[in-house]
Amino acid sequence: MTPDSLKRLREWFRANAAELPWRPAGLDAPRDPYAVWISETMLQQTQVSTVRDYFTRWMKRFPDVEALAKAEEAEVFKYWQGLGYYSRARNILKTAKIVAALRQAQEPCKMPETRKELEALPGIGAYTAGAILSLAYHQREAILDGNLVRIFSRLYELDFLPTDKGSANKNCTEIYWEYAREVADSPKAYMHNEALMELGRTVCKTKSPLCETCPLRGECRAFQECRTTEFPPAKKRTEKSWHGTVLVVESADEKILAVNGGQKFLDKQLALPHFESARHATVALPAKAEDYINADEVKSVEYCGTFRHSITVHKIECDVLHVQLLTKAKASHLPTENSDKPTAFEWIEKAKAFETFANSFSLKALKKVFC
Repeated sequence: MTPDSLKRLREWFRANAAELPWRPAGLDAPRDPYAVWISETMLQQTQVSTVRDYFTRWMKRFPDVEALAKAEEAEVFKYWQGLGYYSRARNILKTAKIVAALRQAQEPCKMPETRKELEALPGIGAYTAGAILSLAYHQREAILDGNLVRIFSRLYELDFLPTDKGSANKNCTEIYWEYAREVADSPKAYMHNEALMELGRTVCKTKSPLCETCPLRGECRAFQECRTTEFPPAKKRTEKSWHGTVLVVESADEKILAVNGGQKFLDKQLALPHFESARHATVALPAKAEDYINADEVKSVEYCGTFRHSITVHKIECDVLHVQLLTKAKASHLPTENSDKPTAFEWIEKAKAFETFANSFSLKALKKVFC
C-alpha cells in the first residue's frame, strides 16, 4: 500500500470506528495488553456482536491476569459458555497462571512485550501475539486475521489462501505475511492493523462487500476488474457427520452423572456421557452405556428426543436417553481404574446441573430431559 492509501485508511477509520468495549475512545491510546489478549482470543471464530457481552462479563469477573490466574477451570468455562472452542478458554487460564508466576515482587502481572515470549505461551499464535504487540504496545508488528486475508486477496488478486500448500516458488503463508508487514512498517502500525480489521468486518465483507464506500477501492485489483466475488478463493472444508447417544443418568437421590475426560468432542471438560451410535435410539439401554453405569441398577430408560450440534467441522446429531437408577449416587457401580473404560466420573446435584455444565452440548441434552 502507498502512503496515500494508508492515510485514506486512517481517515476512514477515525470517521467510522465502532464503539466497542475493548476499544478506547481515543484511537491513538495504548491498550491494556490483557484486554487485547482476551478480546482477540474471543473474536477468533466468533462474531463481534456475540463477543461484546461476553467480554464485558469476563472483564468484570476477571479484570486482570492476576484475578484470572486464581480462578478454577470450571468457573472460567462458565464465563466462556456459548463461545465454543473451549480449548481457547483452557489455554487462557494456563497462560494467565504462567504470566502470574513470572510476576516480580510488588509488581503487577504484565503480559510479555516480545513476539518470541508471547508465542511461547499456550494458545497465543502469530496473530494474537501481533495484536497484543501492535494494539497494546504500539510496536511495528504485523497481524494477519481473516479480515486482512480477504482484503489482501482482493487488493492483489491473490487466488490462494495462506493455508494452501503452495509450491517450491510460492510460500502462500509468507506472501500474505509480507503484505501484513508492509502495512505494519510505520509508526501508525497499530492504527493500520485495526483499521484493516474494521474495514474487513464492515466494508470488505465476505458477501456483498460495500466497495463504493471503501477507501482502498482505487487500488483494489479485484474491484477494478469487477471480480470481487472471486476473491479470496473458497476454503476447502469437509464436513463430517457424527451420530451418537447422550446419557442423562439420574440417581435415586437426584444426582446427575458427569464424566471428565475420554469423550470424543469434550475431552478434559465436564460433560454428560456420550458415545457414537447408530441412528434411531430405542428404549433399551445401549451396551455402550455400561461403560458408565451398571445395567443391574437401572430403573428405567426413556428416549427424550434428538438434538443437533456443531463442533469444528463435525455436524453432530445425538439421541438423548434419560436413565434413572434404582440406587443412590454413592452406591452406583463405576468401572475400576484397571478397566479401559472412562474413570473420571463425578455426581452433581440435579438442581445445579444447568449451572454446572459449561458446554452447550450437555445443556442441549439436559433441556431435552428436564425442560
